Amino acid sequence: MKRLFFILSALLFTACGTPITDKPLIHNSSPVPVSLTRETASFQSAEYQALTYDEVKAIWISYLELAEICTDGEESFREKFADMLDNCVDIGINTVYVHVRTFSDSFYPSEYYPYTKAFNGKPFDALEIMIDEAHKRQLSFHAWINPLRCETGEVLDSMSEKYPVKKWYEDPEKYLQYIMYVEETGHYWLDPGVEAVRELIAKGAGEIVKNYNVDGVHIDDYFYPTTESYFDAGVYVEQGSDLPFDEWRFENCTAMVKQIYEAVKAENSTVEFGIAPQGNIENNYNYMFADVKKWCAEEGFCDYICPQIYFGYNNPYKPFAETVDAWVKLCSESGKKLIIGIGAYKINSEDEFINEIGIVSRQADLSLQKTNGAAMFSYNSFFKTERGEQEAALVKKTLRKK
Repeated sequence: MKRLFFILSALLFTACGTPITDKPLIHNSSPVPVSLTRETASFQSAEYQALTYDEVKAIWISYLELAEICTDGEESFREKFADMLDNCVDIGINTVYVHVRTFSDSFYPSEYYPYTKAFNGKPFDALEIMIDEAHKRQLSFHAWINPLRCETGEVLDSMSEKYPVKKWYEDPEKYLQYIMYVEETGHYWLDPGVEAVRELIAKGAGEIVKNYNVDGVHIDDYFYPTTESYFDAGVYVEQGSDLPFDEWRFENCTAMVKQIYEAVKAENSTVEFGIAPQGNIENNYNYMFADVKKWCAEEGFCDYICPQIYFGYNNPYKPFAETVDAWVKLCSESGKKLIIGIGAYKINSEDEFINEIGIVSRQADLSLQKTNGAAMFSYNSFFKTERGEQEAALVKKTLRKK
């Protein structure tokens, strides 16, 4: 009780709550590589030169899409993933952002994380297969990880004791708020304010680059999962920071991003590190404690930024074209590589996207005119329904004419 009183008292004097100011929440045919100096291969080698593109035409492939194809073994997975990549190449994609770690688990053998439950008890090295198939098709492969999100309590209970996340989960008294349950999400989350947590995340990113010929490492907008103080107040007090509570949280996310960047570059300087924050710039500050302006403006945090501008042209709060311009301005002085994330999934869920066939294609065209590229979320949006196939055909015309 005394400890709780101390924590709450400290927060009253140091926290600087930030008001919520915006409504929306996020919940070509023959491209020329920047560098490609070797035959494709799935094993890592010291001389590997990452395959990257000046003009990026990307698509996200999520763990949900991988889970649909990974339960029948390696041979079946290779065949089905190869078909997915053929579809991507057909519409003009040159870069794939593929989930390889989603809930502090992995689609590959890892020293730091257990296999994903998506394998249904029959794990194999899906990452090696995916890179191999991507490089056969001259696709740049970026390993997409969620640094902080963990599994449910049920899954963590059955996890092996050899993994750091399990040790922290099992002994919350010793590892104060290293990992916390966030009711709104139904999952446990790691606390970026803890140095050991940031070190684990950085080592995990470095492990991927060390062991595989990936062309990039990619994180999205899962930073702080809540603005509530219960999540990390104890760590804040124990560290005795002089910073206001919110500012301390910003520093934690920035430190995490920097450590991931440095871990990637230490293993292979040609591999890119990219961030896909929320497209609503203010939401990054009001909810996520993600200092995107700093990351865009300064060196040492990322090679590219890919904001998820999942809005229509007529969105009343963040219309697409104006929001793209805001990000262009943010990156203009530093020359940071800017790729626009487009919400292709909305063709089945939001009126403007449903009523106007071709809106995703229009957004991709605008993005390619004004920035370094476009990335679409996600694969199944184009290849699972008749409506998606109609949109994909129009996207194909846009991407292949460039």
